[in-house]
This record gives sequence, structure tokens and C-alpha cells, in this order.
Amino acid sequence: SGRRSMKPSEKAGMKLKLDLHTHCQEATQFAPVDEKTVGKIVDKALERDLDGLAITDHDALKYARQVRRVVEESFDNSIIIIPGQEKRSGDNHVVELYLESDTVFRFIAHPGYLFHTNHHQLDGIHGLEMHNSYWYIDEEKIREVAADNDLMLLSNSDAHSLADIGRYYNVVDLDELYRRAEKIPEEK
Repeated sequence: SGRRSMKPSEKAGMKLKLDLHTHCQEATQFAPVDEKTVGKIVDKALERDLDGLAITDHDALKYARQVRRVVEESFDNSIIIIPGQEKRSGDNHVVELYLESDTVFRFIAHPGYLFHTNHHQLDGIHGLEMHNSYWYIDEEKIREVAADNDLMLLSNSDAHSLADIGRYYNVVDLDELYRRAEKIPEEK
């Protein structure tokens, strides 16, 4: 592909094309994490000219970490893999991205129910998804809430199939995610 592979930390300060909400375990029909399966994910990301993606299966962080390891070992870091997971929080689905340096960036995915309750649900949230392949989202309302609460606006595929990876994406500097993210508390 002509890309020079770099670790995520080397890409700080660069604008990157990232899909931050994908369900690759489902997209690969729960195939084993091996070079063949991960190759399909990498190929689709490169086909869409993505610099990376977050793998955010439902309550399944282990899978994302396994994929990242295979990309590092067998694909020379040709794309950035950000491990994450999608969790249910009340009426919302919150995506947590586990960045380097023990930080977590959280955003509300497909925030359809966001405005049926009060805004305490935004505590610890750093962004709102305003575009998504599968859900209707009130873009005007999302922009208003994001502006009022200094939240990052995001567009993601929410891919449940390989064909949808990168359908929506963000052009963002990783430093922006780190600036907004929170340190993960040390366990005692």
C-alpha cells in the first residue's frame, strides 16, 4: 500500500482517518482471531483508506486486544487498532476506547435516547456520535448538546459486516482524543 507503518504513539500530531465504532467479531462471523481473519479486517480498512479503527464489540474487550496483537505481529502495524468495547448504560450505549498511557475515551453511540432523561448521563463522556450506518440520529440536537457540553462530534460506521467498515469515519488527531480522555484509576 506504500504506507510507512508507525505505532500509534508515533502518529501524534497527525490527522488520521479513523472509524472509532466497529463490531469486527460480528463482522467476521465470530471466526477465530488468526492471520486470515485479521487480514480481512486490515484489507477492508486499507481499501477504505483508513489509518485505523477501534474494535468495539459488545462487552468484549479481549477480542480487540487479540486483533491488535495480530496486526502488530503479522501486519507490521499497517493500521492502528484501538481496543474498545460498547457497553449499555441506562438507555444509552457507551463506547469506551482504551488508549495508550492508561487513558479511556468515552462516547455515546447512536444517542437516540439521550434526550429523554437529564444530562447527568454525560458525566465522564467525551464525545457524541452524530453519524452512524444503522441508526437515525437527530443531528441538530446532537450538535446543540455537544456544543453546550464541549463534547467531540463523531461519525462512525458501527460496522456489523466487513463491507460497512469505514462507511463513516473521523478525521482526527489522536492528541485530541487524549486531551479529552480520562486517566483510568489504578486498582488498589
